[in-house]
This record gives sequence, C-alpha cells and structure tokens, in this order.
Amino acid sequence: MTIKVYPSVMPGAPEEIYHDHGLTIEDFIAGHAEGYRRGPVQRVSCAVNGEIIDPRYWQDKVIGPRDSVDIRVKPFGDVVQAFINPVAYFSVKAGQAALKYLAPDLPGQNGGGQQGAQIDPATAKANTARPGAVIPQLFGRHIRFPDYLNQTRRYYQDTRTQVLELFLSVTPGEIEPEADLVKIGETPMSELNGVTYQIFPPGADVSGVSNHENWFNSPEVGGTQSGNGIRLRGITFDERTYDGPATASGSTLSGIEVDEPWSAGVSGAVLLTQSVSVADGSGAGVADPITGNFQHLLAGMTVNAISDVGVSGTYVVTSINAGKTEITLETTGGTPLSDLVDGTGISGTMAIDKAGTKYEITAINSPTSVDVKRILASGAADPDWVELPTASVTADIDWQADTFTASKIGPYTACPEGETTSVVEVDILASQGLGTVDGESINARSRTITIEYREQGGAAWTAVSKTVSGATRDQLGWTFPITLPSAMRPEFRFDRVGGEDVSVTSLDRLEVTGLRAKLPTRTSYPDLTTMAVTIVGSEEIASQSENRVNLVGTRKLAPCGGGPIRPTRSIADAVYHMAKSSGYDDSRIDIAELQRLDAIWQPRGDYFDHVFQETTLEEAINTALRAGFAELTAPDGVLTPVRDEPRTQFEQPYSPENMTGPLKRSFKSVDPEEFDGVEVEFFDSRTWTRETVLCLLPGDPGVKLDKIKLDGVTDRTRSWRIGMRRRRAKRYRRWSYSFNTELDALNSNYLSYVPLVDDIPDYGKACVLRGVDSSGATPKLIVSEPMDWQAGETYVVAYRDVYGDLVGPFPATRGDDDFEIIADVDPLPELSPRQEPPHVYFGTAERWSFPALVTEISPGSGLGVGVQATNYDGRVYADDDNAPT
Repeated sequence: MTIKVYPSVMPGAPEEIYHDHGLTIEDFIAGHAEGYRRGPVQRVSCAVNGEIIDPRYWQDKVIGPRDSVDIRVKPFGDVVQAFINPVAYFSVKAGQAALKYLAPDLPGQNGGGQQGAQIDPATAKANTARPGAVIPQLFGRHIRFPDYLNQTRRYYQDTRTQVLELFLSVTPGEIEPEADLVKIGETPMSELNGVTYQIFPPGADVSGVSNHENWFNSPEVGGTQSGNGIRLRGITFDERTYDGPATASGSTLSGIEVDEPWSAGVSGAVLLTQSVSVADGSGAGVADPITGNFQHLLAGMTVNAISDVGVSGTYVVTSINAGKTEITLETTGGTPLSDLVDGTGISGTMAIDKAGTKYEITAINSPTSVDVKRILASGAADPDWVELPTASVTADIDWQADTFTASKIGPYTACPEGETTSVVEVDILASQGLGTVDGESINARSRTITIEYREQGGAAWTAVSKTVSGATRDQLGWTFPITLPSAMRPEFRFDRVGGEDVSVTSLDRLEVTGLRAKLPTRTSYPDLTTMAVTIVGSEEIASQSENRVNLVGTRKLAPCGGGPIRPTRSIADAVYHMAKSSGYDDSRIDIAELQRLDAIWQPRGDYFDHVFQETTLEEAINTALRAGFAELTAPDGVLTPVRDEPRTQFEQPYSPENMTGPLKRSFKSVDPEEFDGVEVEFFDSRTWTRETVLCLLPGDPGVKLDKIKLDGVTDRTRSWRIGMRRRRAKRYRRWSYSFNTELDALNSNYLSYVPLVDDIPDYGKACVLRGVDSSGATPKLIVSEPMDWQAGETYVVAYRDVYGDLVGPFPATRGDDDFEIIADVDPLPELSPRQEPPHVYFGTAERWSFPALVTEISPGSGLGVGVQATNYDGRVYADDDNAPT
C-alpha cells in the first residue's frame, strides 16, 4: 500500500510517498494540509486503485492495506478552471485573523500592473491546442480565439470539395455570443459562403455534429490543399524491366543491368530466349526433336513456348534426354509435334518454360547479376524447380510493380500509443490534376492505389485497392474510409500500381495527404462552452485563416450573492464566481461589500473584461478588482474587497494616547530620476488589439514614463483614469507614517481612513476626557491637559468613542479655562469607571490631524502592533470621472 503525492496532474514522479492505511482519505489530507475544509470542490484529486474518488466521499472512503492511492494537485476551481488556488487551505488562527493582509498592486498604490512579456491568451490571434494545460477563461465581454478540443478533420466531400471540421473550446462556463462578431480572421462567418458554426452551452449533447468526433491525424502523413503530401511514384517501366543479352546458369542470371529498386523478393515474368535447332522425326506421327538447353524442364511438364521454328503455344514435354539437351513436345490434346520440318533440320530461337509460373529474385549478386528461383503464379515455391537453362540467352524481364517494397511508402502508425481504432480515413490528392494532355483536350485516365494495413508489428498485410479517375488539370481529391476487421493499433503503407508517368503530356502525380484514425469520442462537455465550425470548399478563406476562428461574447454568471446566471460584465459578479468556484462558501466572502461596490461600479461603467490563462486565485481576483480601483484583503479569513476612493468619514483615530512610541513622519521629495508620466497599455475593445494611452499631469514632460500593462479594462477612458490615478498618487502621496500601538490597530483594516494626531506645536493635541458639563446651552468637555488657544484661529474637537471610532470633529471654543472646550458634540461621549476614558483630539480646523490611509498592519512580539500609512490627498481622485483629450 502506498500513498503518492504528485505536484500536478501532468506525468511525473511523486514528490512524497507515504505508507499509511486504515484511515479515511479525509483524515489523511486533513493531517497534511493545514486548514483543510470539507467540501465538494478541492484543490487536489484523489484516485484509489486508478479510480477518481469524489471529494464528497473522502470522509467515508477508508484506505486499505492493499490500496494504491494517487493524490495530485490540480488546476483548481471549475473542472478546467483558470485559477490555480494557493490559498484553498489558507486559515488564520483565532485572534490573529486581522494581523496579516493580502496587499497586491493596484493603480494608485505601489505597483499596479504586470511588467515584462508574458503569454497573453487574450491577445493571441490564432486557435491553439493546449494538451495538459489550463483552458483560458473569459469574464465580461471579450474576444476569444477558441482552443482546439480535438484535432481538425480535413476530408474530401467529393473530388473537388474539401471539408474542414473544427471543434473548439470557447471558455469554462457559458457565454452569450454576438452573432455578427463570430468571425474567421476579420470576416464575419455570416458573410462567408460554405461556412457554418454552432455554439453549445456547457453540458449540451454535441453528438449531432460530426465535428465532435475525435480523429487522430498521423503526424507523418500530412499535407495541405496545395499538395505537400507523400508522393506515390510507384515503379516505372524502365525501373522494373530488362530486355537484352544474358547468361543463364544454375540459379544465376548474369550479364544483365540490375536497376537500383531491384531487391530480393521481387517477382514477375522472366522470358529466356535461346538458340535451338529442330530435326525431322524418325517416322510419320513421330514428334520432331528440338535441340537446345532445357535443364529447367521435366518430362510430362506443361510448358509455354514462343519461337520462330513453328512452336508457339502451350504444350506438354513428352520426352527429354539425359543431358536435357533434346526434347519432344505434344499438344495438350496428346498430338505429337511432328511436322515442324520436312527432311532437313532448321535453326531458330525459342523461349520455353513451365506454364503457370514466374520468377523471384533471391539475391542481388552485383550490378550485373542476380539469383532467382521459379515459383508458382500464386507465389508458392515450385516443386519442380531445379535450375535455369545453361545458355547464352536473351532475357526479357518484367518484374511486377506491386512486389517492389521499395516503392511502397510507410509503414505509418495510424493512432497513438495505447489507443486502438476500427475506422481509418486515407486522403489521396492529384495535386496537378489527372489525365493525359491531347492538344487542347485532356483525356481520361484511371490509376489504382494500393492501401495496405496490419496490426502494428504484425506479419501479414491486408491490401485494399482504390481506383481514382480524372480528365482535368484541376486538383482532385479523394477520401477513402477503411473499416478494419477489429479494433487495433494499425499501421499503413501505400503504393500505386504501375509507375508515375512523368512525360510532358501526363498529369499523373498522386500524393497521400492524410491518414486519420477515429478514436473514442466525448459527446458532452459539462463545464465548457464549445463551438463547431465547418468550412466547405470555400475559396474566400485563405489557408492561413483556418486557425483564426474568433468570437466576441459576454460571460454568463450568477449575481454576486446568488441567483440565475445571465450575461454580465460586473466586477463583483466575477469576483464572487472566482471565490465560489475555488471552494469558498458565502460565509468567507464579504458579499455585502461587493454589492456596495457594485452599486458604484455599474453606474460608472467600470467593468471587468478579460481572458485568464493560468494564474492564482489571489492574482485573478485582484486583476478584476483593479478595474474598479480596488484590491483584495482577507481580514478574519474573509475575502474582502477594498476600494481606494474619496473619503469623508474617519475611522479609528491614533494619537500619543494609544501609540506606544512616537509617530514617525517622512516626506519623499521629488527625485529627478523618478517617473514623470504614466503610459498604460490596455486591450482596446474597438480593435481588439493592444493600445496605449498617455497619462500626464500639467507640467509633466512625459520623458520618463512609468509603463504599466492593464488587464481587464478594454476602454480607453477608463484605462486613462486608472493611469491618472496612479500618476496623481505618485505626485500627491509623498508622506509616509509609521507608529506602534498595542492591540488598537487591530480595529483598522487595509486602506482604513484614519486621523493621526501628534503633540507637535501648532498641530493637534491629544488628551483624555475627565468630564462632561451639559448644564449650559452648549455642552462643555473637561479634559486632562490645558489646550493651547490662539486668538484668530478656528478650532475643532473630536473624540474616540467606546467602539474605537472617531466622532467629530466639531467647531470648538474656549470655556472658563484652558481645560474646558465648548462644542456642540452629538452624541456626547460616555464616561464609565469600567472603561478607558474617551480620547479627545483638539486643534485648528486645518491641522488638528494628519489624514492617512493605512497600508500595512504588522503584529510584533507580545501585544505590540506596527502600523504604516500614507497621506490622504483628495487630489488623487480628481480625474476619476474625467476623460483623455
């Protein structure tokens, strides 16, 4: 029993091996993955003895002592989700939930965009296959070049019409396509003759279109309609024949010209013509004796003869002398050949051999010599074979073209390792037409193609003959289906009967351009929007456009918080879907804040339109939120969006009364080397190409640009706004603050808008409330320290309530002494002996505090907490509703 843990679903070695048993799958995973939560969606898959176990049954499935368990980290979320989720098991211990925040880049904060070249599926301008890779996922409204779900199938519907079938993956989830923006290249499919398409929602039955069939194209056999296949040359007449002098002896023919393609095993007709003489028979009805060299004949043998001495036809050898130099013949009806000469003998030539036989080369001895044997017409060995006639002869050799293995192309395996098939298609192309040129006319011509197959590595080949005909200069194509007798992993080879005619009047070039095997096929894709495209012989489409199928669609998602799916470009809907599909339940998503922000984003037209490749959940959510000036945090383990936006209401105040050390302030002056402008690169929905927009403040020379790549925003104006937010933040957020508190800082969150009070002369002052006198018309606050009142100044007062929030500021005047502050405070602060007294903040209206945004909260040792912040400046948001000129 072994438990193997692999780093991915791809082939490879396990990173960890365990030998546990007797516990459930859930027990094992929970013991090795901190923060594991039970649920139907997990970031790993678990197979027991090769069978995937649904996460819903992990709590019940016990690992036995003989079980083999494979645990693999998988692309997480939807079945083919675009998010790899590194925080699926993230948890924070009680009491520390607010101590660590996710702080990714956001325009207007540090960073804000991807830098450098990366794979960008949104800008890819071609359909691609992604074996073993994450399928890109569309959100909002975007262009998509779908990915191949199976190999393309190209076949000939008839001799002049080629069909191309594509079956594509559009995106995980469902979309609403825009019919006039479903295109090949730049042309809508609706305007192209012979082009049809169909889009299927997730889970639809796709068996009604042949595009869904899974055909494997043998990579060794391929071509295009322009004719780049494997040429069938065959064996030419000159290559397979010889007619000339030779010497025959034993099993050797010498003195001939052996052509290069000849090899052992080639067989065909061999006619050996020798000199003979004929004498008159010894009496009436007695056969005339024929003298020559007949070592290859036997008495009683049926022979075929061709001669110029009156012997031509089929005969029977009636006698042969001991030296096999003299024979007599009779007809097959038993009549002796007795009247060949009259009195005196004659001389001439004769070719004679056993009827129903042919010869086979057994060895190539030299360029002028071969060894042969006589075989029966069936190819079986001839039991009467001994030797050739020992003579100087004229050899007329015509080897059969289909016995030349050198002329066959292949073998080629038709399907991949581990697969079998029972149906194969073979494509033949006459790339220059077929026929013979006769002046202005083209005469018809037929050619026979031999297709042979066998189980891979088998011995015997099965041959199938196909005939092609034509009388044209135009290209002709044929697709021949081959049904195999059983499922197998076959290999194929091909040949043509006879050689290619290469004369100038001949149109005879034939090529094998395709070998396809039909493999097991899916008929439904539960989690994918799929697309079938069929192109039938359209001359309007250039071949280079065949992999440029594209469409524009809008993703359908449930509203943030739940409900039926519908087309949406909402940032909040996208974030909610990402979190839910990655295993987060509603209790771990701040739905209320997402909905609040959605009410801001939608009227502004701040949408999220993007196609994700492989990314993490955190990066994906931040990419979406960035389109709305927001980013992700996780207080108490709850995914919470925070929008950097104009503020009017302070949150938790900080002053020397709750700081454990002094407030540190630092100002960053303008550096001559820093950026003096921002250039935003975005994907423009008008052209679906990468565009740039320049973002400058008055006085910016725009020489040294901060270049950012903005994903998810396809509108020039909104890209400019994000760029201007970044530029303004660089200019107007120059102050940094840092201080330490005890646990007070845990009341704040990332980007909390807080007042910072410091006891610096001419700035604010913090003290403790000692009492409240409400006997007069206006309440009077009595504080622990004297306030510094200056004539001609306008003062305000504020306080921290029992919940830690700021109340105020309110206009303030001096009471009877410097310890009394008169202010119309509502509500009045509460004093209780069981609680810390309220903190009171006092100063001029303009300088009583430093408005700031919290950027980092870092727990230290003991009860200490460190805080960092940047100054709040309303000018940062001045271009949020403007547009580039």
